[in-house]
Amino acid sequence: MHLPAAPDFDRPINRSEIAGATPAADFRRLISVGSNMLVRGEKSATAATVVALSEDLSKPLVTWTAGADSGLPRLHHGTVVLQDVDELNLSAQRELLTWLDDRSGCVRVISTARRDLFELVTTGRFLDPLYYRLNTIVVDAAAADSH
Repeated sequence: MHLPAAPDFDRPINRSEIAGATPAADFRRLISVGSNMLVRGEKSATAATVVALSEDLSKPLVTWTAGADSGLPRLHHGTVVLQDVDELNLSAQRELLTWLDDRSGCVRVISTARRDLFELVTTGRFLDPLYYRLNTIVVDAAAADSH
């Protein structure tokens, strides 16, 4: 009987390995859970990841961009993609946190960020409770040229 090697938790994570490390069926099951998801990486990579996931996300699928003049979407079901949440100022973050707390129905939130939100939390530029609400499932989007 051949036992798999123990994982090497001390080895740095290579972002280009993440997509290959999770079998497609397992990744689809993870997505179908319906939890909030944070997609991190370059803007084009996060956008491509959200597009690739879109067929598995509940409809309607509404996109909201940080700093947009319009208010947060009003949905009772479906999926909201919050683009560039790392660009929100503290006031807008508080508004988003209130929206997350007050939303009714079954709305899934997929957020994208180019910067490390945890680092922003530690420097006081991102609200800790908002970070934990958005950070349920994390996907690191790799740029196409990094493979």
